[in-house]
Amino acid sequence: MARYVLMTAAALGALLWSDPTVAKDLGTHGPVFEIAEPSILDAIHDRLRGMVASGELDQMRQDMEDTTRAYVQRPRPVAGLTRAVEDRYFAVDLSITVERDLTDHRGVVFARAGDVINPLDYSMFGKRIVMLDGDDPEQVAYALSHGTEIDTLLILTNGEPLALTKQHGRRFYFDQDGVISSRFAITALPAEIVRGQGVMNVHEVALGRN
Repeated sequence: MARYVLMTAAALGALLWSDPTVAKDLGTHGPVFEIAEPSILDAIHDRLRGMVASGELDQMRQDMEDTTRAYVQRPRPVAGLTRAVEDRYFAVDLSITVERDLTDHRGVVFARAGDVINPLDYSMFGKRIVMLDGDDPEQVAYALSHGTEIDTLLILTNGEPLALTKQHGRRFYFDQDGVISSRFAITALPAEIVRGQGVMNVHEVALGRN
């Protein structure tokens, strides 16, 4: 066995170190074909042409339009909110603590790590906000009976903002992904948010008990 291994190694060495000038041209045996792969762009174009011919592309476009229109008309409801059964009052401090030094475009530090900043110190926002379920007629009536377009924002967590805007002549917005509800720790509706002294005051209103 050892002799066989040695002979094989020797043969391999001779092959690797042989003089290339003594190599022989053994000619061509059988047809030679060019290596080619199908073009991915051609495949995509062929697929698109097939989708156009079958009407599949038009159907996809229509489905996307229908989905988008449906979402605009009735966005995804904010989960976890219920109708208030008792009044609840609390304050929300919007202050943030700076995690690292912040600089302007000239490199001048305007906030240092550890600084506590309250955005209300730099904002003139003073509108009242009413969060409500647009599918609850009583909540809609309550929201419309307090304030005007100028001093009050009406924000839905459920319902159809465009339909309500058209019906009542007041703009209704939507709390997409529950960003506002979450930020103000709202759990029940309707809820009013008004500016206080350095904080935002929240009142979850139990309708029929006021």
